[in-house]
Amino acid sequence: MPSLSGVASQSSISLSSKSDIDLRAQQIARENYVKRPRNATPAWEESTLAKAAIIPAGYCSTLMSDTWLTIVHQTIESRRADHAHNTRKVCQALAQYLDHEKGIIRATWATLTKTAQVSRATLSRILRELKDNQLLGVIASGRSAEKSPRGQEQRNLAPVYTLLIPSPAASHPNTDEGSFYDENGNLFVTDTPSPLRDRKISYKQAITEGIFDSFCKQGYARYARTHKNSLEKKRQTLKAEYSSQRQRNQALAHLARTIQHHCFDLRGISASAILEVTTPFFEIGWSVRDVLYALDYSPVNQPYNTRGAAGMRSVKKWLELRMSQWMNHDEIMPSRTATEEQEYRQRQVQQAQQSDAPKKATGPSIEVKRRIKVALLGEKKARVQFPELF
Repeated sequence: MPSLSGVASQSSISLSSKSDIDLRAQQIARENYVKRPRNATPAWEESTLAKAAIIPAGYCSTLMSDTWLTIVHQTIESRRADHAHNTRKVCQALAQYLDHEKGIIRATWATLTKTAQVSRATLSRILRELKDNQLLGVIASGRSAEKSPRGQEQRNLAPVYTLLIPSPAASHPNTDEGSFYDENGNLFVTDTPSPLRDRKISYKQAITEGIFDSFCKQGYARYARTHKNSLEKKRQTLKAEYSSQRQRNQALAHLARTIQHHCFDLRGISASAILEVTTPFFEIGWSVRDVLYALDYSPVNQPYNTRGAAGMRSVKKWLELRMSQWMNHDEIMPSRTATEEQEYRQRQVQQAQQSDAPKKATGPSIEVKRRIKVALLGEKKARVQFPELF
């Protein structure tokens, strides 16, 4: 039976054939299945890690519903006519509710049965077949209002799905980047078959259709899946020396992934594109925190009028513009962390100088002295003996 390596192969597979399903991929999918945490907010379902955790090996989430429908339609060619017809309607209903920005589907069974005009039992059977054949991933199951954790809004939550297709880069699992085109439009994986190469797609078309953006986000998601704890630390810097150039490159790549973890806009470009701009800053001691600060604030600590790369045609150009503000005549300015440390040391010196200075002895005021003399001698004698107090 032909494999699902790509749409251009025009292969046909059977949903009922269990012998051709990658059992290891199924096992990985079950091990990485993430249920909705009880205390997590509904926004957790839209996170990249929640989606990446349910993607089995050799597959990837897709934003291109047409490509996914084409693969599914090829799989049902040999099925019974009525079952193929119902499967086609359910898949079209799923594609209709796909959020092309977040890559998820949030729809209840009642909504899907009404849109596809099928029974609940038929919908359940078709969804189960799509999940068994790794064409549909379940990020979170539905939840009724009475099951909501304490402190959260009491409301019903619909199931959350994502569309899965065979990964074009499955034959290169060690490849760090998930896209076939770099930021400059050059094809750097030339020996791997892919729908992009089969269609002779241009770099401009890849950006327009969102292919480049989705592949870069998938590359980040795969890395974040195994390094999620280390990506939270913002004060990571580049060490002065490494035992090999490979370890240094890996450290730089990790810093780029950490920036992507905290800046959603930069997940749409490759890690190598980020390092082209930020490597000189890391080499002089900047940390991830300093780069993130430079993206939101000017060197005079004034926030920019716009947050993020919204409205910019190129995310890399936005990154270059923000980082160039922290350069003065081709010299990089001190980072925010270095400035804060210098200000702290100056305050420590000033406090030390103030504590070492001799304190001037002060006595009671003239008013207090006058009242004391009047109480002891009387006002008349006090005026004669101590005229300077009156």
